[in-house]
Amino acid sequence: MFERHKAGNSPAGLAKVDAMETDPNDIANFRTLVEISDRNLLRATFDVPLVEIIAWDPESLQVVAINKTALNAHNWTLRQAMRFTLPQIISGLTTQRILRILSMIKRRKSRHARFRIGHLDKAGRLRMSQIVLQFHKFPKPTFIAFLQDITFYQEARTAAHEARSILATAIESLPDGFVLYDADDRLVLCNDRYKDIYPQSAEAMVLGAKFREILQFGLDRAEYAEAIGREEDWLRERLLVHEKAEQTVEQRLSSGQWLRIVERLTRDGGRVGLRIDITEHKENEAKLEQYASTDPPTGLMNRRGLAEKMATLARELKAGERIAVLHVDLDKFKSINDTQGHDAGDFVLQHVGQLLQTCAGHDSIVARVGGDEFIVLMKSRQSDALILDCGHRIMRQLAKPVTFRDQICNLSACIGVAFFDPTGRDAINIAMSGVDIALNEAKQVGRGQFRLFEQSMRDSTMRMIEMAQEIRLGIDAGRFEPYFQPQVNSLTGEIIGLEALIRWLHPTRGLVPAFEFLPAAERAGLMGALDEVVMDRSCAAIAEISTWGLGDICVSINMSMPQLRDRNILNRLQDHLDKYGITPDCLKIELLESTLLDERSDVIVENVHRLIQHGFLVELDDFGTGHAAIATLRKFAVSRIKIDRSLVQDINRDDELQVITGAIISLADRLGIKILAEGVETTLEEHTLQSLGCPCVQGYLHARPMPISLLKNWIIAQQQIKTGAVCLQTKASG
Repeated sequence: MFERHKAGNSPAGLAKVDAMETDPNDIANFRTLVEISDRNLLRATFDVPLVEIIAWDPESLQVVAINKTALNAHNWTLRQAMRFTLPQIISGLTTQRILRILSMIKRRKSRHARFRIGHLDKAGRLRMSQIVLQFHKFPKPTFIAFLQDITFYQEARTAAHEARSILATAIESLPDGFVLYDADDRLVLCNDRYKDIYPQSAEAMVLGAKFREILQFGLDRAEYAEAIGREEDWLRERLLVHEKAEQTVEQRLSSGQWLRIVERLTRDGGRVGLRIDITEHKENEAKLEQYASTDPPTGLMNRRGLAEKMATLARELKAGERIAVLHVDLDKFKSINDTQGHDAGDFVLQHVGQLLQTCAGHDSIVARVGGDEFIVLMKSRQSDALILDCGHRIMRQLAKPVTFRDQICNLSACIGVAFFDPTGRDAINIAMSGVDIALNEAKQVGRGQFRLFEQSMRDSTMRMIEMAQEIRLGIDAGRFEPYFQPQVNSLTGEIIGLEALIRWLHPTRGLVPAFEFLPAAERAGLMGALDEVVMDRSCAAIAEISTWGLGDICVSINMSMPQLRDRNILNRLQDHLDKYGITPDCLKIELLESTLLDERSDVIVENVHRLIQHGFLVELDDFGTGHAAIATLRKFAVSRIKIDRSLVQDINRDDELQVITGAIISLADRLGIKILAEGVETTLEEHTLQSLGCPCVQGYLHARPMPISLLKNWIIAQQQIKTGAVCLQTKASG
């Protein structure tokens, strides 16, 4: 045998000497060791961080090698570490225990063992270490210990276990259903509440079950109310929403329960979801919806509910069917509320609602859409004639007196009718506007009237709307002014007053009389603005006339309903008087008979009394067109009655008119109320009125209405005629 090289420890040298005596596998291993040594890989491996590596002799237990990680862990130098034995380095391992372990390892085929020990660190805290011991026999018997502090991992594992426990408890404590599916859409976990929500599907909710399978299981047992009758479509829609997991949806179960479903994707592609019970919220929402679409006093639909129902009916119409829309407006409801109280009013409204339902039939829809307005929807194949018969039947029933707490409530109504064609564009709005137009046409005629909508009515209404727009522009441009018609004593020729009648100086149509534009102004709510024009210009005219030296002449102005309902009317009138320096006795207020006696408004009555107390004279215009007793005029201290022209025209040839007009004149005289006849156009009419005791007249016989610019000359001419007549009479008598 060859003698070993002085550096006989050299692996290369050993390889050359023993090459012929060594197994080929040993040669490969040896070469590997040479490469590890040459490349310094052994050192790099030995100093692996986080793991303490200690090599020691199995006989003496003395440390023969230790890596930097172990030195740093104990704050030793290598020289200090070489002085210790293994039991001194590894706290918790006694010499006897180490010897037993080493003996066991030597007997094992694998020549290694793995175990954990607990020990206290320098700060007195318990640390856990995992130790792997390996025995190497070649070239010298050596034990190597690999130590790793696993305290952090143990604490983390404990914390994770506690967190999982807390999470499981929290999930089970949720009032909502909780579910988690993995990336393959298989059930990972769900709480008991989730199973309680879906009792029909609970049996299928096992770990690993796919969402589709669970959904189909409940679908087969009719668990989803929304799916009944459309199961395949519903399943496809629900799976699509679940796949995207990006929107919140609501779901109604067959049990009546409502759920809000919230699903979101997890980072690993799974889905986490909540099932929130919103049944109570839905019930409250339904109640609020009902309140929002229901009229409280009657329990009928209100305007909003009616619009929704009308849209539904339109979708359900069959071939040959149509919807008749009846708009019912009570005529005398306000007076019932004012005189008998709101309890009586509510009772009447309920009575009317029931009556309409009975007359129209159980399939009809009845709604209250205003204070005293109702809409009836009738879906049928009936002809126009039958619908009109139903409308007239409603009117007859409404005309019957209603008793409330021993008090009689008298009603009547106007009704407009239109038909709803769902095929047209904007059909609902067209039908509702049509029935409103028909109702307005009925109300223009009077109480207790019935009108069926015709296209000509809409055309007329459109003209009214266009005219109303022109009126607004005319008011702004100052194109409205009063014309003054004289009132005279036909026996003496004396001018006893003037009536201010508004006229429109139209830029293209010229002078437009009041009867052509007042209906449009009234419908458009412009009467108040026109009254203001008349009020201001009349006061200005009174001030101007007073400077002519022709004596005091009063001016009468008509006051509309909007003005009389204005609680500030007296102050506004006084402002005009102050502006022109005139007194209230120069201005007479003309009211319609129906204003005082039929319109039972506390505000109107109060305003009339305030005007009289303030010094204004109140006259009753167009007397004879209403139905009130003349004795009630004393209640309002009316100073003069103006007999309507309908009782004056051709009175000289009509004995009946003479009787009626004579009776009015006689009663007014007995009550101490002055009287004036309107619309006198012939001498014969004037002479007849004189014979009945009414010399004061107004009409074309004496003068047409004229602007203030022509009035002065007319008055002077009349005075000259009167003076000439007096002179002739004096000469004749001489």
